[in-house]
Parts: sequence; C-alpha cells; structure tokens
Amino acid sequence: MKILIGVCLSKKNFKFLNKFLNSLIKLEVPINHPLKIVFIVEKKNHIFENYISKILKGKKIDFKILFTNRNGIPQLRNIFLEYQKKNVSKYSGFLDDDCIVPIKWLKNMVKFIEKNNCDIVGGPQLHMTKNKFYEKLFKIIEPKNTHGKKVDWVATNNVIFKSKILKRMDLVFDINLKNIGGSDQLFFKKLHLKNLDLKWNLNSFVIENVQIERENLKWFLKRNLRYGYSGNYIDKNIYGSQVGSFLNFSKGCYLFFLSIFFMIIFFLNDNFYRSIFYFCRSIGRFSSLIGYKPNKYI
Repeated sequence: MKILIGVCLSKKNFKFLNKFLNSLIKLEVPINHPLKIVFIVEKKNHIFENYISKILKGKKIDFKILFTNRNGIPQLRNIFLEYQKKNVSKYSGFLDDDCIVPIKWLKNMVKFIEKNNCDIVGGPQLHMTKNKFYEKLFKIIEPKNTHGKKVDWVATNNVIFKSKILKRMDLVFDINLKNIGGSDQLFFKKLHLKNLDLKWNLNSFVIENVQIERENLKWFLKRNLRYGYSGNYIDKNIYGSQVGSFLNFSKGCYLFFLSIFFMIIFFLNDNFYRSIFYFCRSIGRFSSLIGYKPNKYI
C-alpha cells in the first residue's frame, strides 16, 4: 500500500526547494509501498506549482499540490491530515521543505517501524550551516535520544506513522501555536498519552539547510526563550491550567538550576552555551506565567 508524505511549503524556504526536490527524486522506495508526496501551499502560488511540476515532471515520483486560504503551519499540517484520512495508505509522515533527504531515509524508516512494530517513528535533524560554530549550537538544542528509545514526542521535520492510527480519531495540530511553534510536539505528545508507541530511529536523519538569518547567537537565545513559552502552553493544554502552571513553575526552576550547574562547569566543552540556553528556557517558562507571548514564529 501507498506511503503519503506531507510537505508544507513556505516562501522563505523557496531557495532550498531545488535541493529538497532532487533529494526526493533519488529516494529509494520500499517494494510494494509506492510513495506520494503531498505539497500544501498557503495560497495559490503558480511559482510553486510551476517550479515543482518542472522538476518532478517525467520523474518516477507521484505528487499532488494542495492549495488553501488557511494561514499558518499548523493549518497546513491539518490540510494534510484531512487528505490522508480520505485516501488509502499504509504509512504517512511529514518532512520539511528546507531539508535534504538521504537516499535510504524512507527504506530505513519503513524497515524500522515494521521490525519494531511501533506506531510512530521519528528521527534526528542535522543542520547544514555556513559557520560550523552554529552547527555546534544546533547540536546542543536538538533532542538527545538513543537508537530505538521510546519517546513521548517527535517533530514533523522527520516522522513516519501508521496511517490507520489517525483515521479513528479527530486529533489535529493546534492553530493557537501558529506564531509560537510546538504544535507538532503537542500533537505527538497527545498521541503518546493515548498509549501509542513512539520510537526514535537514529539511523534515519534528514539535513536542514539553515537560513543564514539563524546563524547568530541572538536567534538561538530567542529560540530557547520560545521553547520555554511553548512548553508552558503544551503542559497547560495536556494537564489543565492549574496542574500545567505548577508543572511550568517546577520545570522553570529545574531549568534555572540546571543553567547554574552548567555555568559552574562551563570550562567543559559547550557547557557555557548550554547554560545560557537553559537559562533562556527558564525565563520563557516564568514569563509565560505573567502573560508573555511571542508575536511571531522564531
């Protein structure tokens, strides 16, 4: 049966689209599991339509472009979920439009999910930067999961799941996180709470082409501040306002003392920046308790 992969297209990532599409063309596809890529675009933009059609025309890759007037990445992801539920498939998943997908990514993901008999499989995202210093900072903020580990959430930049698990539920990506980020974390955390099995496949990574604007320390500080706020929203959404606020305060304190710990031993490799990032996350947690809210996606 078919594999459906959803890709939300963004104008800011248009310059990376050629590399992304060419990596899809080279993908090795598992036998008996034909691949279909479903592109979702915020507004009808013939630049995307013509460009994608030009590159993929005549290639052995099936694709569809869905246009919508809805705004925001969570809405685009929900458009894919609607499409996925109406079409027969064995597996579904998401990729980002700014990444390069290794040739064996799909085969490794399908092999893993079938061998481990799990419901959802996520994997790491590596980062292609012009300055290697910022590549190191990305490694600090990325999840540190071992191969085969059970996890409670994965990201839509690298995920495959059994299509049937969503056909029997009405779960969607939270549109309130449009300008904050983290709707994928909340979505998969809720699936985890429904006793679905999420695991980490360390061998199936993707490579992000990093926007040059992100290669500065100020962006990393803002990003970690945002992680703190979105963490608060996610906890409240899952556990309720009172319990979520208590968890948020507790996690804020934990991150604060963790930042102090790493500052004390900052002479060790990377710990100085790890300390600063944890401190920003704690500030994000605390400030969210008094109404702080980012006004745009970071």
